[in-house]
Amino acid sequence: MKQSVQRYSVKILSHEIIDKKVYYIINVYNMEGGEPKETRKRYSELESIHQKILDWINIFKIRIQNLNFPKKKLLFHTNQSEESIIKRRGELQQYFNQVLTYSELQCLDVIEEMLPKDIVNKKVFGQQIDRKWQEIQQLKESYLAKHGDSIFSLPQKKNGNSNKQQYIFKFEDHIIVDDCILYTIEVNDTITQKRWKFNQRYQDLRDYHKQLKNLRFDFPLPHLPEKKSLSPKEILDLRERKSQFEYYLNRLFGYQLIVENDIMVFFIAKSQLDGNEIGCRSKGSTQNTLDVILVFYQKNSSIQSKTQTTIEQVDDEKRINRKITC
Repeated sequence: MKQSVQRYSVKILSHEIIDKKVYYIINVYNMEGGEPKETRKRYSELESIHQKILDWINIFKIRIQNLNFPKKKLLFHTNQSEESIIKRRGELQQYFNQVLTYSELQCLDVIEEMLPKDIVNKKVFGQQIDRKWQEIQQLKESYLAKHGDSIFSLPQKKNGNSNKQQYIFKFEDHIIVDDCILYTIEVNDTITQKRWKFNQRYQDLRDYHKQLKNLRFDFPLPHLPEKKSLSPKEILDLRERKSQFEYYLNRLFGYQLIVENDIMVFFIAKSQLDGNEIGCRSKGSTQNTLDVILVFYQKNSSIQSKTQTTIEQVDDEKRINRKITC
């Protein structure tokens, strides 16, 4: 992902010590003008922000160069030396200036709360759009560039007392990729009538679930099926496993608060960008992503479809105790 034009500047020119704890005074300036936003954070709080940034990058597969967050001192505490504190200020200033060169990271709540409040909206195509939707807009534009006559589905707010669920999920085919199951999922948008398919591993679903848990909703999330490691013979029939995932996703998207959350909006947007619309007339290939992988299978024995795994192959693999993650 290319870095955007620098819109913000970070300066950490001072600090204060309270109860032997160092609080760094961070000022973020909008380079278009206005008053800076001041934030006071301890190193541990900034380290937590860094971890959330890494999670965000991992979840949304954002291509970003390594972010150099200052490492914790192992032999002594930074607050024991004024010189060390000043050095740490410079390192943190450099880190946050690097972070804010990426518009994708400005969408993250812990970063957004550090930004000046004088410019909270940005005009896109003559419309006011909240900053946190900018990446979604970019996904939409990228999708439409490949599928010019297609509808781009995004979660919509419910009208009145309607209880109609917008997204319905169905797990269909599966293949083995590097000892992991890759599921094909069909999505039906009941509002726009759009249908598409995309592929997902268990680890991907688990990553999304972990991010949702961190948001601490006022209601319990549906239970995500536990990770399983099965033999090649056992994975020949995954109907029950797929049924569990279908139940999980359909329950999850039954909560409107979850449907409208940034994480699930990205999930829906990326599934369209990475997948293939059913019945679409795209400018590119209309092949399903799974079909492309199956072509690759002919050249790579580590990838097998459920229909191409023979009993003889299963017996051979069983002798070496091969386990498949699903």
